[in-house]
Amino acid sequence: MRRTPANAGTEIAGWAIPGDGGQWFAPLQCKTRDLSLLNPGLPHVEPHVTAWAQKVGLLSAEAAEQARRERHIAFAGRVWPWAPPERLAELSRLALWMFVVDDRSDARGDDSGAVDTELQAMMRIVTCAQDVVPEKAPGTVRVLAEVVPRLADQMSPAWSDRFRRHLAEWIRTNRDMIRRRVERSVPTPHAYVAWRRVSGAVGWCFDLTEYAQDAELTELVWSSPACRQLRDTAADIICWTNDLYSLGKELRTGETSNLVVILQHHHHLTLQDAVNEVHRRLSLRIIELPAAIVSLQTTALAMNLTVQEQAAVDRYVDGIRAWARGFLEYSQESARYAEASVPPATAGLRL
Repeated sequence: MRRTPANAGTEIAGWAIPGDGGQWFAPLQCKTRDLSLLNPGLPHVEPHVTAWAQKVGLLSAEAAEQARRERHIAFAGRVWPWAPPERLAELSRLALWMFVVDDRSDARGDDSGAVDTELQAMMRIVTCAQDVVPEKAPGTVRVLAEVVPRLADQMSPAWSDRFRRHLAEWIRTNRDMIRRRVERSVPTPHAYVAWRRVSGAVGWCFDLTEYAQDAELTELVWSSPACRQLRDTAADIICWTNDLYSLGKELRTGETSNLVVILQHHHHLTLQDAVNEVHRRLSLRIIELPAAIVSLQTTALAMNLTVQEQAAVDRYVDGIRAWARGFLEYSQESARYAEASVPPATAGLRL
């Protein structure tokens, strides 16, 4: 498949997101020449992965229908558009798992203790604190025990360690959300931004961008300030856009893990003013993305990398850019956000 070179221009334009009272917001639209945003292996992979998920107990028949309607496997095809079919299948399995865990953590009712116990079991699997999984363990736990070792076997020890660490940190944020919901607590904006970069799952998903493209970054590149800045900038764009898409749902359920709600609460804003402030911050991050890309490329060129190591940097840049664009396209086409509009009656809501 033809790939877009890492130095291809990135053009920022408006992308409509439904919001309060019919207002429109304009997050990221990256237009990159000849960029394919849907993995061509998706039609072959999707039915096989769905059947696997039902067989291992990850999805019930009802949950499988929800996954189809919300296009959970297509999410993997959008954000990892260049993964070969066998790797797309593994990525799709973990994407399905992510949506199931996310929905379980969001569920209301009296089973929050059971969900927390399940999350703790996942942590033990990811951190290698438990090797043997009971036969009657939840499907979410058994999926991790099956898929994560296969992925890790394709990684260097340092890469595998950070992937597992990021995955464990994401699981921990789901526990945070359950606790915060019980306490009805609202984090500070500063604390939330750092936490959201983890809870948005982009840490371990960006690690899997290297897997999807079979191009591992050297530790020197990955740990550089320039690479960290690129990851943080892309993560903020993705996560804050997601906060806008999911705002209506989270207002209806009383969720406080949303940048709009947090700014409204701490700065005593109207809902619309809080939305406008998120949009302002998001626009600034979008403007900063091309500079972050150039900074990483410049940093890498000064490191005397091998041809293969430099190629991995170029692929990583392409992968992060495709991930951001693919996530936005997924959000637009998925029924998961079909009712994202904030009802006009909430326009004056204050917390």
